[in-house]
Amino acid sequence: MDPDRLRSRTVLVPQEVPLVDGTLAENLAMTAGSPDRAAVARTLGLLGLTEWVDSLPYGLDTAVSTRTLSAGERQLVAVARAALTDPAVLILDEATAGVDHATAARIEEALSTLAADRTLVVVAHRADTLARGRRLLRMPGGRLTDVVQEETDRVLKCAADG
Repeated sequence: MDPDRLRSRTVLVPQEVPLVDGTLAENLAMTAGSPDRAAVARTLGLLGLTEWVDSLPYGLDTAVSTRTLSAGERQLVAVARAALTDPAVLILDEATAGVDHATAARIEEALSTLAADRTLVVVAHRADTLARGRRLLRMPGGRLTDVVQEETDRVLKCAADG
C-alpha cells in the first residue's frame, strides 16, 4: 500500500486529547474533511454519545476547553473525531487511563461500535479494556509476543488483581 494512503487511513487517539477554546461542535469538526453539523450529530448517535452531549448546558454549542471537560470527556471527543475521519486503522494510546469506570465504559462502548469494520490497536493497562480485545500482545523486555488464550486469561487476571 502507498505509505501516504496508509497514513491517511490511520488515526491515533492519544492519552492527552488536545482541544481548542470553542464549542464542542467546533472541536468535533477538527478532523480531515471538516464534517458538517449533521455528520457530527449522526456520528454521536452511532457511538451512543447523544445523551452525553444533550447533558451539556448547550449541547453541541457548549463552550469547551481542556479546563472545562474531564479527561474522560476529552477522550469521548477524540473517539468521535476518529469516527468522523472513518479510519481503516485506529490506534488508541491509553484511551481509558485516568478515567472513572463509568466514563471508561462509555468510551469502550463507543469503541466497540467503531471496531466493527476496522482494525483497532489498543495500548492499555486496564484489565476491563484488555478483556475486550480479540488478540492480546505483550511487550516484556521490549519484545513483542503473541499471547495464547490461556496466557491471555492469566494476564487479564493479574491485571485485574493490580
